[in-house]
Amino acid sequence: PSRITHRWRSMLRCLLVCLAANAAAAMSIGAASIGAESSRRMLLLHGSGTSAGAFVNSPTASGAKRFLAGVPRRADAGASIPPNWQYHALDAGTDDGSWWTGDDGKGLEKSVASVERALVEQAAVGIVGHEQGATLAAIVAARSALGEGPRIKFAVLCGAAMPPPPHAALLHRLRDDSAAGAVQTLHCISPTDADSAAVAACFGQEAETLFHDGGGAMPGPGWWEETRGYPERVTGGRFWCTQVGPARYYATGNMVM
Repeated sequence: PSRITHRWRSMLRCLLVCLAANAAAAMSIGAASIGAESSRRMLLLHGSGTSAGAFVNSPTASGAKRFLAGVPRRADAGASIPPNWQYHALDAGTDDGSWWTGDDGKGLEKSVASVERALVEQAAVGIVGHEQGATLAAIVAARSALGEGPRIKFAVLCGAAMPPPPHAALLHRLRDDSAAGAVQTLHCISPTDADSAAVAACFGQEAETLFHDGGGAMPGPGWWEETRGYPERVTGGRFWCTQVGPARYYATGNMVM
């Protein structure tokens, strides 16, 4: 009897292991398919001194919680309400949260490659960055416009500074290349931030600017309404909405019924 009991226990353990493996595989496949099927996904890049998790959850000047609160999360999305936007926050993977170090931009090439790989894996159509993450996003957007990186439709740059000299040349090349493709950019900056204004100038007449009084912080939740749902608008949406109330057509401003 003891041998039979031991045999049944062994068989039960094997069965449980197989079931767990199948469940994990199913979850992995499901997670991958969600990202691949979404055409409304943004990649978020935090600033230095923090992490992806802290960035999306912090209401401080270094966090994106208040910024993300402006993005509608509707439970009634459908024919008259645009589908919800999704986002994925990428982590720099460094001890101090920096994407590069030093005036020569040590580690920047690796970070660019990491971001471009994530854009493809997440099937993201846009990128949002803060501080160092905004400068990194500007580089990735410039590479996209010049045909040197994955194609994206827009970038939201919050407090972006000109990158270190080896990479600043990339933005200057974009500024001077009339044949470069257009990547829509929104620059969220303080009225006195000349460095961020210089970055915006590199993206030409298509660049939009949202001035706010938060200094180097991310703008608050009102940014979505102030820009009339920027991601929605620059990716070809016909109408947009806020967290409550009806959607409105871009062309006429009339409510969608």
